[in-house]
Amino acid sequence: MKLYPTLLASALSLQLSTALAHGDEDHGAVQPLPASTQRLPAAEAHSPDFELYAQLEGDRLTVYLDRYSDNQPIAGASIEVESADFKAPLQPLSAGTYQAPAEALNHPGEHNLLFTVLAGEQSDFLDAVLTVSPAAAAGPSALARPGWWLAAALAVLAAAAWLLQRRRRPGSINQGAAR
Repeated sequence: MKLYPTLLASALSLQLSTALAHGDEDHGAVQPLPASTQRLPAAEAHSPDFELYAQLEGDRLTVYLDRYSDNQPIAGASIEVESADFKAPLQPLSAGTYQAPAEALNHPGEHNLLFTVLAGEQSDFLDAVLTVSPAAAAGPSALARPGWWLAAALAVLAAAAWLLQRRRRPGSINQGAAR
């Protein structure tokens, strides 16, 4: 009859966790949360007609375009971006979202970008500065790489296999149930 002691231990551990709680004590100033150490490089620009936000993620430049007056996404626009050593048309992904390959921008430094926007009867030139930090140019952090997730999953599977093997071994946990 091992079930009763297990349930009793679980109930007591839950009760102990609430017994340690306390309130109305001053523990000093609350420390602010650290700012994200890796922001994606971004640039923004606007004119009386358009508002544009560009973000570089790896070797892809994603641009969000909307009307400046009411923040509505602009679908079906023709957008071209160029800098000193880079020029590309952006392809529409969804309403107001456009993307282009941009390997030439994925290195540290400031990149002056000029966007040519044609949307229906409206057209404009928008300029922006994209600043790429060395950390952003290096790529995703180590925790974002698939290898870490795979190693963690394998560790969990190994622990589960060890526990199952231990439960099946004669003379271990279930020995008292046979009496």
